[in-house]
Amino acid sequence: MNLNHVHLGTKNLSAFIEFYKCYFGFEKKFDHGKGAFLTNSSNFLIAVDPVDELPSFPEWYHLGFCLDREEEVLSIHEQMKTSGVNIVRELITEKGEFASFYIKDPDGNKLEISWHNE
Repeated sequence: MNLNHVHLGTKNLSAFIEFYKCYFGFEKKFDHGKGAFLTNSSNFLIAVDPVDELPSFPEWYHLGFCLDREEEVLSIHEQMKTSGVNIVRELITEKGEFASFYIKDPDGNKLEISWHNE
C-alpha cells in the first residue's frame, strides 16, 4: 500500500500552483470544482482547494520531500534562499549522510526538503 495524495487548502490557488510547480515540479493535472489536482513525476497527488480560513497545525507537523542526491538539496536550498522563500530551519548537513532544511509555503504549510544516504 502506498501513500499517494494529500489534500490542502489555500488562500491563493494560482500562487499555490506556481510555488509547487517552481520548486517541486508539480503540474496541474486538472481542475476540480474551485480547486485543482497537481501531480509530480512520481505520480504523487496534491488536491488543493481555496479556503477562507487556513487550519492551524502543531509546530511539529510538516510534509517531507526527499531528493535523490545531497547536491540537489544544497541547490534547491540556495535557490529558495535567493528567491526569498520563508526558510524556518536552516540547512543541516552531515556530509555523505544527510541534508535537511524546512520552509513554509505561501499558505504557511511547513515542508521539509531532505536527502538521506541509504
